[in-house]
Amino acid sequence: YRPSVYPEDGNNHSLCPLPWTPDLTQSELVSIISAFAGEGKMSVDKIVISIQGFWVFKEKPFFREQLRETDQKFPKEWFTGDCKSSRTNTDSITIMKKKIWITMLFALTSGFANEVEAGIAVSNAEPSKPNIILIMADDLGYGDLGCYGSKFNSTPHIDRMAEQGVRLMDFHAASWCAPSRCGLMTGFQANRRGLNLAKRITVAEMLRNDDYSTALIGKWHLGMTKGLHPLDQGFDYWFGTKGSNDWDGPNPIIYDAFKNAPESAWKTPLYKDRERLGICPQSQFTKRYTQETVRLIKRHKDKPFFIYLAHNMPHVPVFASDAFKGKSRNGVYGDVLMELDWSIGKIIDALKETGIDKKTLVVFMSDNGPWTMFQEFGGVANPLKGEKGTGWEGGGRVPCIFYWPDKISPSVNEDLIVNTDLYATLASFAGVKVQDGEAIDSHDISNLLLSGASSSRKKHIYFHHQPMAWRNGDYKIHFQTSDRIRNPETGAMEGKVVQDPPLLFDISRDIQESKNIASEYPDIVQRMTGEFNNAIEALNNGGIYD
Repeated sequence: YRPSVYPEDGNNHSLCPLPWTPDLTQSELVSIISAFAGEGKMSVDKIVISIQGFWVFKEKPFFREQLRETDQKFPKEWFTGDCKSSRTNTDSITIMKKKIWITMLFALTSGFANEVEAGIAVSNAEPSKPNIILIMADDLGYGDLGCYGSKFNSTPHIDRMAEQGVRLMDFHAASWCAPSRCGLMTGFQANRRGLNLAKRITVAEMLRNDDYSTALIGKWHLGMTKGLHPLDQGFDYWFGTKGSNDWDGPNPIIYDAFKNAPESAWKTPLYKDRERLGICPQSQFTKRYTQETVRLIKRHKDKPFFIYLAHNMPHVPVFASDAFKGKSRNGVYGDVLMELDWSIGKIIDALKETGIDKKTLVVFMSDNGPWTMFQEFGGVANPLKGEKGTGWEGGGRVPCIFYWPDKISPSVNEDLIVNTDLYATLASFAGVKVQDGEAIDSHDISNLLLSGASSSRKKHIYFHHQPMAWRNGDYKIHFQTSDRIRNPETGAMEGKVVQDPPLLFDISRDIQESKNIASEYPDIVQRMTGEFNNAIEALNNGGIYD
């Protein structure tokens, strides 16, 4: 705050006007007071708060209990009387106290007033905690959204988020469902030896411990046994599926078995907390998750909340509800993306309707690359090579958008970022300290998002069951490769091809990984091979690889 300062009397004092609105809440007032607090800056014997407009405190003691509960440095005994509105011509409330070091429409010493006018920082107060909504699509490809270059899919709401937020162009997740979600929840590279999710503090636990309401809407896929269930991992509430929407359906998991199968061929149950609700039609997942998310937004609008919305779509089998069936230019996959985009629009609308859109960080991403084996029922990674489960860029480089009106300025960012970085970043935004030993693979990118600073991450390791590739800056080296995760005829998991000598690509110039330059740069191959081996050693022994 940089309030103007006006002379008030001949005793070298000033009045500091603060804009006031009728809808200012008590908690917001407490935040303002805290923001202006500065011990040793000035002595105040009386605070006079002028209430402009029609808002008054409705005969309640003036935020006395609120201050006591919110900030212990303002003891209850400092406030006297009931502090009711006097309803005079100036609509003033006068609060008498002993001595409070505080500023707000009150007498200031002229020296401190000059500091305020000069713009010198006078407070170390923490800002209010943002709401956080983390939205994850399942198997959404890098080239599936309009804002990432798609000419076939209609995604106007997501595109608008990208235009008004930060669109990350070099964002990576693990190339497979469960490892990606594990990394997101824990801030650990999921292939670390001995990583036990039940013993880690998840991002949901971290935020709930800081007084956030927490909810998981959608796919979990990290276990249902004791200690791994969503309610044991920091979520107050869960409504969704235990895993992928293809689990309870035709076998083998191949294109021919899926292409003509009716929606009723899959028997995927929904859960609410620890209760199994029954089978949910595939076409209803997106709609039901959206309705539940909007309900939670409206219910928890007055208290910080964390909602992790993990959609089942567009993972195969893909089905859209009647409102979107046959509406796209890209078949049923395009229909499903239209409905997913509609879901984003409904959530943004709910934030605006409740007046908390500017208090809410929304993050949208995919868990891994597309499953191109399913042809028209799967997405695309254009212009990248590969699909989910591979070490090529198309396996794990995915869309990611950060949206926070008036807080995050629109931009497109090309820095290397990994989904494990969300843990430290959300902790920073929430004002929470990451506990020692937790989230050791997470880099805080809050300054990148808020001020355009560079990412501290330069390295990334690519896994699918085994370590496959290594990235350092512009260069990427492959030691094992695969073009698909399953045999399209049998559904069996495909093996890997060992690359000896390894393949080397300059990702900055060859994002399609089409020109192997290993023979031209043997020194880089040697250096990066050593880095790769050191990274594996670190992952096996609890060390840091970047």
